Amino acid sequence: GFFGVNCESAVAPSSCASSPCLHSGVCTDTGAGTFSCACASGWSGLTCATNVDDCASQPCQNGGVCTDKVAGFSCACLAGWSGATCATNVDECASSPCLNGGSCTDGANYYTCSCVAGWRGKNCETNVDECASGPCKNGATCMDEVNGFLCACSAGWFGATCESDVDECAAAPCLNGGTCTHGVDYYTCAC
Repeated sequence: GFFGVNCESAVAPSSCASSPCLHSGVCTDTGAGTFSCACASGWSGLTCATNVDDCASQPCQNGGVCTDKVAGFSCACLAGWSGATCATNVDECASSPCLNGGSCTDGANYYTCSCVAGWRGKNCETNVDECASGPCKNGATCMDEVNGFLCACSAGWFGATCESDVDECAAAPCLNGGTCTHGVDYYTCAC
């Protein structure tokens, strides 16, 4: 177009007429054939052609790998971490992996169980065999329990581990002044 009293002057074309601002940037004609762009979020540069590197600030924590997006980023978290920036430690104890009264301590991508007495193993799943050390004496049979054992004593023996010989003469079984001599599970009388 033209302007003036007699339409003698040509109108200079707008610097924004060619839509120089990319990616939804808003163009402003600044005069003398120049323009400026107000870039949409995630874009920068004279014509909004440069994707802002949202990973430049290293937003992913704990070894997470950042992938840049337009006006954002995503983090691929290492095992044991979660959340938008991998800042949340996954609670491996949430599933209650420790059995038989064991207590769980959470770590980064691992857990440990503290077992109560009588149990062992990664998850406190194995009953400790207290009979393995052979605590029962004198031919007794050992019966394992949780955090303990019982001894079934052979005839003539008593005590927690069958360590004591039964004194068969204690009841004075010999009559008429006989002398009692005791053995293991027997006695004899000398008349």
